[in-house]
Amino acid sequence: MQSEQNKSFKELLNEELEARIEEIESPGYEYIPRLTKADYLGMVVTAAICVVIIIVGVV
Repeated sequence: MQSEQNKSFKELLNEELEARIEEIESPGYEYIPRLTKADYLGMVVTAAICVVIIIVGVV
């Protein structure tokens, strides 16, 4: 087997992908909860505030 320094990026990527797939497929893996309406509302309000700040800052 090649040393860590001699491995190509593609080989390192494939190893990392395999490790993550094994983790996700393990029975003890906890999935994150889905976004709720409140999450989406918070994102829209935050984006609107940022747009207002940008517009006011430009003028």
